[in-house]
Amino acid sequence: MTVRRRPQAREVYWAFGCGLSAVIALACATFGTFLDIHLVARAQLYCLGDLGSGEKFAGTGWALSRSVIFPAVSVLSALGAQSFHLLARLPWPAGRVWPGVLLLALTVAGSVAGPVAMTVYDLAGEGTPGDCVLPWWPSWLPS
Repeated sequence: MTVRRRPQAREVYWAFGCGLSAVIALACATFGTFLDIHLVARAQLYCLGDLGSGEKFAGTGWALSRSVIFPAVSVLSALGAQSFHLLARLPWPAGRVWPGVLLLALTVAGSVAGPVAMTVYDLAGEGTPGDCVLPWWPSWLPS
């Protein structure tokens, strides 16, 4: 007969945090990629007006590169966010200080940080050529 033990609270938070990061990485890899490409295309259309065939071809090449790079950034960001859960695995005095809800919030923020930063970078760099500034672009971000 095998003796089974109940999972501890730290193990439940660990499993939930890993699953939550996987779901966030998958959502950012799919929907975030399309959102990034869509926002940059709309920004270029606003700044440049009607795009010629050369700009459309260059935009297609850029979009294909982003459909490869953006999911990789999403997965790496989610993997990096797992380091917050390692704080709960520390020995007794240090590991008990961190509440599980705070670690989950840090994991979600860390998982989303990479894709959001890449979208802002793409909008600032690729989406606004020249001195064009979008009307909804915050003044505290570089354009």
